[in-house]
Amino acid sequence: MEVIIILINGNVIIIQSGGPTAVINSSMVGIVEAILESNKPSIKIYGAKGGLKGLLNNSLVRLDTLTKEKLKSIKYTPGAMLGTCRLKIEGFHLRKIIGIFKVLNINHCFYIGGNGSMYVAEQISNCARELNYPLCTIGVPKSIDNDLDMIDHSPGYASAAKFLIACTEDITLDIVSYEAPKKVTIMETMGRNTGWLAASCSLAEQKSSNCKQLIYIPESPFSLINCLETIEYNYNNDYHTLLIVSEGIRDHQDQLIAAKTLQYDSLNRPKLGGVSWLLKDEIDNNLNIGTRCIDTSIWQRSSSRYISLTDVNEAYNLGYNAWKAALNNEDCVMVTLSRLETSEYMVEYSSVPLSRIAGIEKTVPKHWYDETKKAMNKEFIDYIKPLVKGDVVKPSFDLEQQHVSI
Repeated sequence: MEVIIILINGNVIIIQSGGPTAVINSSMVGIVEAILESNKPSIKIYGAKGGLKGLLNNSLVRLDTLTKEKLKSIKYTPGAMLGTCRLKIEGFHLRKIIGIFKVLNINHCFYIGGNGSMYVAEQISNCARELNYPLCTIGVPKSIDNDLDMIDHSPGYASAAKFLIACTEDITLDIVSYEAPKKVTIMETMGRNTGWLAASCSLAEQKSSNCKQLIYIPESPFSLINCLETIEYNYNNDYHTLLIVSEGIRDHQDQLIAAKTLQYDSLNRPKLGGVSWLLKDEIDNNLNIGTRCIDTSIWQRSSSRYISLTDVNEAYNLGYNAWKAALNNEDCVMVTLSRLETSEYMVEYSSVPLSRIAGIEKTVPKHWYDETKKAMNKEFIDYIKPLVKGDVVKPSFDLEQQHVSI
């Protein structure tokens, strides 16, 4: 394969992709500050307004002219500040992107996103090689679903988990305030085909209360009969039941529980969500026990009140290390982090080829889940506890910052 030498003084583009998170902007600021600190004043840093669609429409902003104060504010601000989108990428899109890069002398592309985004980043890199264009493409991970492979945990997950833990604590306090009648409460979480978010709610379990918590994740086949029997048992023994259900739970035939009501997005992926209402109907029809649903929906993605300081710092460091990877002439890689086997929680940063990530989903290890008790085991508790540590003082931002302007 022909080796293409990347022009280190070429300009930079940063693209945010997929669903927003509480810390996706932290990674962007990490990239920008790393470049500014490298003392290369000739480099222009562009941001694509509205993700790939913005890039294809030449809707760009300059990020290298942002003040230190502005960057600090953005670092602690949830939501995708550049804007994001979901777009099914085609060959003509890729060629147009490389054409835009040529005009702007962009030789470094930083793509912040999840599983599908890493696939797009790989396609951009491959297209550049096919067209013999010198481009360094670095993927920067983010995913509240925590389903990116080759990384201990994805930026955005810890903050979303922290929000859900707080929700579960508050909901449980409300539930246990009532002695009678005993009821069922269903809280649905995001997560797509994995149960990382639902699992996080285990940190809020009140084992000594009159409310029994049950967690259902896609990694374990869901049995409606077993679920109904457990609810009925709790009711007959004078307990409330709190069901924590991941949107992507499946039956023993590996079919989505909400399969009959599925719709599809622009990428032809199933729009998950709504399983809690299907379960409510089943409980109403079979048990006649008072049941209510709580859907945290998109609220869990970018909550500003429960940002994990660990999450912010790691997201920033991954962005910072993305520029280090570029300086080392790495291409078509994603920066990643690994947990060290030390008494104190510590991570180290490295990179992995995009080809080893795209299209692969990391699931909750089965031995971390107790299928009988519908609860998480100690291994998961030990895994998540350090991730949600540290609080961020609510940043002073306004909605105008949601649309970065220079």
